[in-house]
Amino acid sequence: MKPANTLLFRIPRSPIDITRAIVPLYFPSYNILVSIFPSHYELYVKELFNECLDKHTELILSHFGNNAPYAVRLAKSLKIPLFVYFYGFDVTVILKKCPKYYKYLEKDVEAAFVTSKYLYSRLIECGFARPIYLCRLGLNLSEYKFNPERISLNKGNPVVIVSVGRLVEIKGHEYLIAAAEILVKKGYNVKVIIIGDGPRKNILYNLIKKLGLVDTVRLTGMLPHEKVTEYLHKSNVFVFPSVLCRDGSTETLGYACVEAMACGLPVVASNVGGIPEYVINNQTGLLVEQRSPRQIAEAIEELINNPKKAKKLAENARKLVEEMFDISKNVRELELTLMKYISN
Repeated sequence: MKPANTLLFRIPRSPIDITRAIVPLYFPSYNILVSIFPSHYELYVKELFNECLDKHTELILSHFGNNAPYAVRLAKSLKIPLFVYFYGFDVTVILKKCPKYYKYLEKDVEAAFVTSKYLYSRLIECGFARPIYLCRLGLNLSEYKFNPERISLNKGNPVVIVSVGRLVEIKGHEYLIAAAEILVKKGYNVKVIIIGDGPRKNILYNLIKKLGLVDTVRLTGMLPHEKVTEYLHKSNVFVFPSVLCRDGSTETLGYACVEAMACGLPVVASNVGGIPEYVINNQTGLLVEQRSPRQIAEAIEELINNPKKAKKLAENARKLVEEMFDISKNVRELELTLMKYISN
């Protein structure tokens, strides 16, 4: 979704653009040499929007750190500051492969923005020496109706458990499926809905069949956002069983969980990455160790048997979302920070 009054253009990456992004990872000594060649972005943008850029462009904001190399020459040629917004894999995965990746860029970057304290600390650990600002993304909260009274958790009614995310390793869906087996064996009437698509779809479906959970766990595939919101409003518990992967990837925040909290769902989430920044154990949700079906099952069981606690967690979670993830507040904070540099 593009901002109002904003032009969006998709610019293809040329071989030199791709090379400029890869060289710091594997051949850092050649980084200066590669930077001599013009970026396709630079040529394309200057050719089509030269007049507009010369008169009105005051800064460049690169989304994802690995895209920053494409914008360096353009920022220099226009003599305007370059800012970088880090979101996740551009820190967790890239810095595990090459801890000094952004050291080669920081002299060309005015400042950086991150969406979580977790990302902030990771950049600091790797010696990133430019100013870093915590500026979270957010939600249009008017689109998320909050109604904790609809939560009815008891052993007499089916308990609908929902999880949203791509079917990839980092999401840890297999541990939720295994937790469902534990609950069923204990006699709980649960239905698990996993929304999303991805390369692990067949693996998860085979696990569901192996555990005899075909009537309990449903993979919906990818759904439009409004349909996802419908499921959130019809469910009782949201589970976010994310894990830390071997390549370093993890949930640096996890906005699917934030959306569930905005809707009034009590959440069970893994204690990894940036999740504990907003899922505060026994205050705004329940935290469990990663890769632990037993702990996930126990947390869901606790919510089922203690609906008053589930309601209180949901109420606290909504308050936190309003404080930390209101999109209008967070965009204004970003604008004010950028204005400091423009005015100077």
